Amino acid sequence: MEPTGPNRILKRVSVVATATLAVLGVHTAALAQQGQVPDAPPTAAAAEPAPPATPAPPPPAAAEPVPAPPPPGYGPTPGYGSPPGYGPTPGYGSPPGYGPPPGYGYRPHYGYQPGYYPPPAPVYAGPMRFVYHPFMFSVGLGASSLSFSNSDTSGSEAGLSYALHIGFGITPRWMVLLAADGTWAQFSGAAFSGHVSYAQTTYTAGAQFFILPWLYSRLGLGFGCIEWSDDWGDWSDCRGQAAAGGVGAQFLQTRSTSLAAELAATVARYSDSAVILQGNEVWYSIGVNLMLNLF
Repeated sequence: MEPTGPNRILKRVSVVATATLAVLGVHTAALAQQGQVPDAPPTAAAAEPAPPATPAPPPPAAAEPVPAPPPPGYGPTPGYGSPPGYGPTPGYGSPPGYGPPPGYGYRPHYGYQPGYYPPPAPVYAGPMRFVYHPFMFSVGLGASSLSFSNSDTSGSEAGLSYALHIGFGITPRWMVLLAADGTWAQFSGAAFSGHVSYAQTTYTAGAQFFILPWLYSRLGLGFGCIEWSDDWGDWSDCRGQAAAGGVGAQFLQTRSTSLAAELAATVARYSDSAVILQGNEVWYSIGVNLMLNLF
């Protein structure tokens, strides 16, 4: 059955309304989608903390300029080198067997041969030291010979020597010395009418000089006395002109004492000695004494 006119009109109106509503819905959905604001993406700061800033590296140093080569002919003379015999410094590449001069005292770990020990350096003792002694007292005893000589005869006999010295120091090397040196001996023969004992003593004043701290010499002038005894009595004559001297070596020394071996000699001339033998006689002695010195 064909629709009537009013139904046909309603049908058309419904189709148009449905189409219009569909178009409005589509248009409304499009507008709604455009009006939405998209969420902002997370920033780099919020997502991850920034690393600390590192200092910039220093600029590279400028390269040193390369020196220009010397001009031709410039430089040491060809063949020039160390003088002959000039070796390297000890301990810095020394050749095998190299060692220091004696007395330098280098130690073996400086590069010398294993087991090499240089001799010790000599000890410098300094200048000789002379000790000043303000006073000295010495006594001595030893062996000697007593001899005489005159215009007609001479003789000599072995005897016993003795000495007594007193010294006063002036400097460490000089002393004023008062000395008594004597020798006793016994003579016999036709000139003496039997056995006669003679003893001569010289009394001198002089000086004693120390050549070395242990070696000295002395010399003095004075007078001499000679005494003799025989079966008829004892006599003496002290009118002789005398001299005495000696050289001694102190082989044992302490602060206040010393022992010395001394070679001593005395001589005396008696010009008016007729009572001895014949007059104008010379008596002398030479011997070795062991001296004890007290300072």
